[in-house]
Amino acid sequence: MCEASRVDPMAMLAAAADAVVAFFAEAPPAALGEAMIDCRRQMDRLEAGFTQAVGRFAANREYAAEGAPTAVSWLKANCRLSAGAAAERLNIARQLDQLPDTGQAFTSGELGYQHAALIARVASQVGADTVREAEGDLLKMASDFDPNRFSLVTRRLRHVVDPDGALADANRAYEQRYLQVSPSLDGIILIDGRLDPEGGAMLQT
Repeated sequence: MCEASRVDPMAMLAAAADAVVAFFAEAPPAALGEAMIDCRRQMDRLEAGFTQAVGRFAANREYAAEGAPTAVSWLKANCRLSAGAAAERLNIARQLDQLPDTGQAFTSGELGYQHAALIARVASQVGADTVREAEGDLLKMASDFDPNRFSLVTRRLRHVVDPDGALADANRAYEQRYLQVSPSLDGIILIDGRLDPEGGAMLQT
């Protein structure tokens, strides 16, 4: 067996993580910005690899061999993910299998995790075939827009292709809105709430 075949990629990743953490702790502030951009890109690449692994793990029902009833429950118990985060990664894996350009952009680090999740979500809503027709435009806009702005693009696509479904989702989000403002005993104001996308956008502007 050649030496390269005995390399443990997880050990290499742990060593690289140690080096990056040490760099961020010691680097001069002027060097942090560019390094953070590079780090985020590599983290997105790792998310892409992890998501692919999730898809293969689930498709082969490896979670059942370890006594878990579902892939989501296994991910919750072993990978420190919430049910929503686990389900999101499963959906990305399933949808990006049918969207090779998006999958390649995600794997290379050109596409961030949140952008990939938005594309996968709209693909699950309107079908991967429909998204594939607009894939080039979506990837271009994903590179230009932050996730909040890009979510408007994917919601618009959903509205055009599936107006009834989009309206049902919008009505459901509207009905689930709430906002609670209450003072604490020491005079601090506590705010808790849930807003629909339009209300959230107004609050953020």
